[in-house]
Amino acid sequence: MGYARLLRAVAGVAAALACISLSAAPLEAWTGGPTPELRARTLTGQSIDLAELKGRTVIVAFWATWCAPCAAEMPSLQRLGKKLHIEVVTVNLQENPARIQPFLDRLSITLPVVRDHDGSMRAAWGVSVLPSAFVVAPDGRIAFFAVGETDWDDRAVVSLLTSIR
Repeated sequence: MGYARLLRAVAGVAAALACISLSAAPLEAWTGGPTPELRARTLTGQSIDLAELKGRTVIVAFWATWCAPCAAEMPSLQRLGKKLHIEVVTVNLQENPARIQPFLDRLSITLPVVRDHDGSMRAAWGVSVLPSAFVVAPDGRIAFFAVGETDWDDRAVVSLLTSIR
């Protein structure tokens, strides 16, 4: 195998590992330290500042259009936000709006999307796998996190989120 083919193979495996599909990934208690800052503009120009959402439960979800598990969980994430009146902020990893918007339209997703255009948000939040989500409690601290596809319709997930509101 030539060097170029080997590099392509390694890149393919790395991309596959960076996007994990799990059925109903459980929410785990957060022990990773303080909540990172999140201040950005959405694709529609709305200003989002996590500090201003203190007093509300917020889910911060990292995703990309090329990640099949991300696409699979987005509809249940949107339903959860509406059902429980939870703020959901999605963070797209380094893609341009011309790629993001058709993806959202195809899935009928209306959640706010901020772009992590340079990977700095991903780094600040310690995200290495997509999808990844963080549940920020009303007091502003991260209470739970999920790595991999999560079924946000799952009764246990809904019960846990209801308990911290």
